[in-house]
Amino acid sequence: MGHVGRMAASSGLAAVLTGWLLAACAPDSIRSVEATGFNGYMQKLGQVCQPMLIGDADVGEWIRRNEMGNDNYTYFFDLTSKLYYNRLTPDGYRQAVVGFFGPGSSNDRAFDCIFRNLPADRPSAPVGTY
Repeated sequence: MGHVGRMAASSGLAAVLTGWLLAACAPDSIRSVEATGFNGYMQKLGQVCQPMLIGDADVGEWIRRNEMGNDNYTYFFDLTSKLYYNRLTPDGYRQAVVGFFGPGSSNDRAFDCIFRNLPADRPSAPVGTY
């Protein structure tokens, strides 16, 4: 194989590895279009937990608008998917969210609503992803 062939093979391998790494970092709910349970849970939070204020962030409004272009919402969305899929405990979730968004007088109300609406029979992963 010549120099050009090795470079093309190397570039192709790098592209595949980059794709795998990006997929591994994406929240489960984004990787799986079959995450209907989680997506329904997020929609419910946007309806029944208004206003949902954590720190100085109006998370309820982000949910309502599905603001996936907002990095802060993407972080909240990812953490909430980990809570939903039993990868974070409620205490670990609260600590991570407050650590990122900060304390606030409405935090307890928001977390109470988030935890109260978690389905008791939630799965450990989206259907068809693992």
